[in-house]
Amino acid sequence: MSIFPSEAAIKAQNMALDWSDLSVILAICRAGTLSGAARMLGQNHSTIFRKINNIEKKTEVRFFERLRDGYPMTDAGRSALYYAERIEAEVHALGREVLGKDLRIQGKIRVTAPDGMLARVLPPLFVAFRRQHPEVSIEILGGYIAVDLNKRESDIAIRATSKPPDISLGKKLCQFRFGVYASPSFIKAMDERPIQEQPWCFIEGVHEWLVPLIWKKITDADQVTAFSSTSVFGVLNCAAEGMGLTFMPCYLADTDSRLVRVTELLEPLTLELWILTHPDLRHTARVKALMAFLVDALSKDCDLFEGNLPCNDPQVMFTL
Repeated sequence: MSIFPSEAAIKAQNMALDWSDLSVILAICRAGTLSGAARMLGQNHSTIFRKINNIEKKTEVRFFERLRDGYPMTDAGRSALYYAERIEAEVHALGREVLGKDLRIQGKIRVTAPDGMLARVLPPLFVAFRRQHPEVSIEILGGYIAVDLNKRESDIAIRATSKPPDISLGKKLCQFRFGVYASPSFIKAMDERPIQEQPWCFIEGVHEWLVPLIWKKITDADQVTAFSSTSVFGVLNCAAEGMGLTFMPCYLADTDSRLVRVTELLEPLTLELWILTHPDLRHTARVKALMAFLVDALSKDCDLFEGNLPCNDPQVMFTL
């Protein structure tokens, strides 16, 4: 048996009607004239004339009689009208079902954000949003590693970044700043060694950010690392217990009464806080609603993220 299509199969394929053909036939059937069909389709008379001639030539079927006062349907035209209206109804039903789901604020929304925000900042906001929209469920993806919005690993990404991904669409909320912190007990017992030689508690990998601001080489930071972990709160708690200095975002450490900021804000490391999504999701109702809600709510906390809380009483013990 040949794997290649026969001449008859090729001919049948070339004669096949597609939806653009049926839309022209349907418009002429309903209008009864080429000029009426042209108005329905937003095209001109000559374009519709050319299209119906090409359709009839391709299919070798005559769908309409050509009369002075119009284009009445043949039997083939009446059959085409019947099936075209059925297809049109199915297309509209599909649109209502698919778009209707996106127009209703319901369904799952996947959100990714830094662990600290997920633990400290976002839970009450999600609770408040769910009170307004109880048909929404929120799935959380934590961590500092950015997900790929292009692969739809997340619907909404809350990110502190110097440059959002090109594929993303979103809103910049404010600056996102960092400082160096220590517990009062550590400060009290601290010797006079410079900041580079004090013991440190690090979120794993973050000490690289402090080269060359504090250390010339990563290995210099390694030598004074007293504790490191992928857990933000593991590091925060060890620093709060007096194990060493720590580098933290202001929104976490400034609100922890166990810690004191011991440097000025680290301006060279300042990032921007963004709420991002994929452009294809910008009209999806649940994503649009949650993004607007988060932009409004988080914008009220800009002083928190920028390290400008009025209650702060930093003890600037080290100058960088």
